[in-house]
Amino acid sequence: MTNISAEAQIRYLIQWFNEWSELQRSDFLPILAEKYSNKVYVNGIVNHMSNVNCQDKPMSLFECRIKLFKEWFGHWNPEQRDNFLTKISDIDEIFAAKLNVELQQGLENGEILNENHNATNGEDLLED
Repeated sequence: MTNISAEAQIRYLIQWFNEWSELQRSDFLPILAEKYSNKVYVNGIVNHMSNVNCQDKPMSLFECRIKLFKEWFGHWNPEQRDNFLTKISDIDEIFAAKLNVELQQGLENGEILNENHNATNGEDLLED
């Protein structure tokens, strides 16, 4: 795939998020939470390890999309990251609430430092 703008990447991800089942969204939750914090989730490590296998089994479409998300996210600026979270929150308020819980638990444990800011305060992370 040729290089596409961050805005186009976000549009693709939002479209894919809209297509995902509840199970796929729940699989995406710890991946997203890990990206928005510096916390390493055990689930994320397990998921990463499960992708490292010796079989010639092709990745699923969902796995390909998650791989793209991980690659693209690192190139987004803070405004683009905030924009993505806002759009996800607008689509699925329950998912956004679960993400907030994940991120808040990290705050309470003193484990989250935002990559681009100092530690965030206790306010809801997905609010406008």
